[in-house]
Amino acid sequence: MLSHLLKDTSVIVSTGNVLNVSELRKKAGQKPTDELTDCLRSTFGEADVTELPPNRRLITRRNNDLLEKVKEHPRADIKIGAKIFLNRFSEPALTEAVEKLFETLNVSYLDNLILAYHPTGASVVGNGNGGTPEPGEEEEEQEVKEGVIEWAVGSDNAVGNLKKLWSLLERYAGDGKIGQLGIADLDADSLKELYDASTVHPSIAQINLAACCVVPPQLQAYCNQNEIQLLTHSDPQELLPREVLDELDLASYGAGWTSRYQVHIKCRGVLAAKGFIVSLDRSN
Repeated sequence: MLSHLLKDTSVIVSTGNVLNVSELRKKAGQKPTDELTDCLRSTFGEADVTELPPNRRLITRRNNDLLEKVKEHPRADIKIGAKIFLNRFSEPALTEAVEKLFETLNVSYLDNLILAYHPTGASVVGNGNGGTPEPGEEEEEQEVKEGVIEWAVGSDNAVGNLKKLWSLLERYAGDGKIGQLGIADLDADSLKELYDASTVHPSIAQINLAACCVVPPQLQAYCNQNEIQLLTHSDPQELLPREVLDELDLASYGAGWTSRYQVHIKCRGVLAAKGFIVSLDRSN
């Protein structure tokens, strides 16, 4: 089905403003992965293709009003935030993800950017059943994890690699291209290590309450002491897992990185635009 679009190349898929697609608006409140899956299906169904040298393709949605929505108000009157999901250590991948945000939105400044770096891509509940608890298992797991965040379990040098990725984002912040930097899902010790090693400190920390049930007191205390805004989210550790790629007829591709952006009108707090950009790497 997608062979005529992909042609065995690596691709970047840009959904454009998904708020202007009626079939997607009707599905408000979806889980993040389900939302992204539907957005990709819709984009593939209305695709425009641009060749990117040397051997890559850009797939965008026809009749997309993203740039019109961004330019509808003066830049000072809108707030643009983004989150980048990365499941493997790659400085080029993170650089590409950031640059594609600027290019897609046609702006030179992001108000905030949150990095969700999960090098293992593991499910919260590791039971060998795709993250689905066996009968009677869920309560036991939640009891063990109460007030505990487990980040990058089983991944070698995760914090060291995170520091390298963070230093890349710091350069954008230092150049005035990103206002606030945030990080997702770190435990208190890892957040402290990142904070102490950084020149541009994280000012936002996101946690997924589905992973730890309650806000860990140590993390909450550290954020309060260092004026870090502590927010919750519902994103999984792996936003575009293998089974979803298979469902989309993308079995020979892997997700290099995914970004999600939102454009708000400041004075009204209204969401004007929202979309995804996904890098799909040919794996064989």
